[in-house]
Amino acid sequence: MSDWSRLFHAYGAATDTAEILDGPLEAAADHLWSAILHQGSVWPATPPVLRIVAGRLAEAPVLGLSFVRDVASAVRLGDEAEELRARVAAAPTREWTAAYAAADEDEQVDLWDDEDGTGDLVLAGAALDCWDLLPELVEPVAEFLDDGDEEVRAGAWATLAALLVHPDAAPRAPELLPRLARRAAAAESVEERASLVMDLGHLGGDPLPFLGDPSPLVRCAAALTPPLAEHPAAHEELVATARRATDFDALAGLPRFGGEPPRWTLIAALCRRVPDFSRLYEAALAALPYAFRMAPCPDLGPYLEVAFADGWPERPTDQQRGLAREMVAREELWGATNGNRRITLRGLGLPDERAEWRGLSR
Repeated sequence: MSDWSRLFHAYGAATDTAEILDGPLEAAADHLWSAILHQGSVWPATPPVLRIVAGRLAEAPVLGLSFVRDVASAVRLGDEAEELRARVAAAPTREWTAAYAAADEDEQVDLWDDEDGTGDLVLAGAALDCWDLLPELVEPVAEFLDDGDEEVRAGAWATLAALLVHPDAAPRAPELLPRLARRAAAAESVEERASLVMDLGHLGGDPLPFLGDPSPLVRCAAALTPPLAEHPAAHEELVATARRATDFDALAGLPRFGGEPPRWTLIAALCRRVPDFSRLYEAALAALPYAFRMAPCPDLGPYLEVAFADGWPERPTDQQRGLAREMVAREELWGATNGNRRITLRGLGLPDERAEWRGLSR
């Protein structure tokens, strides 16, 4: 049993956590993704909550698997774990935590401002505790791999892929890969097949057969996986899909995208793997209607980075001039208050003045 009074989450002492977890797991969702896992950060209250949620997966499998997966993704320490463990062990983290739990709000602020950084190491210790717990969660998650609900199955495989990143859990992958490949081949829904193919590739399986899938969504999902990062046919699939990148957003419900538009993952991977703007030109033009809605812009920004990899050109290529011409023509991109445009362009070392882009287009 945890002593919640000696633990804290993003909003303070975790004394409220025990009461919240006494109720239905679904009713605890807001608390889990705000206080316990806060903007991708874990806290001293996170490890015991992770263990509790993993033990209650049957109660709300979609929610529970999602929480386990998100925590696992937040604490991918890998080779850094042992070095971090030594630093945490050498710091007075227990004393700091006890002082924090007993302090009032002003004193807690002072503790975070302590120059020795003990508070940060307390959070690092929480991440280590979650990391160390991941191998134990493989079995409870694996129970849902053949669940009758497609959403639960896909969530279980995606969660398992996140857990098997841990070196003590990784040896389970080879025995699971044939099972995953069969499940992916048999999946009737495009969404489930795409999800399982991505899990297959990330676990070291062979996604190549799925480059011939009837669905362009599944073909693109296969092309995105690490084993096909250098495969020419996979590159062509990514290029073709990026020309209609919003179609790939049909997979927005897949667990691995975390609520973000899947096209952002597609665009980022494409621009890393195919740094030839002449091949990306049409896809870049297709991204313009969605440009500068965020900063740095995940739709147009990666294309601009490839297009102007050598800086602002004295002798622009036809594709650079064409992109500039299309950007200048879109009035909505040049509002005086569009800070997203300013941040994106300046971050890439590119001019923010419409006149300069108009000059380039000529």
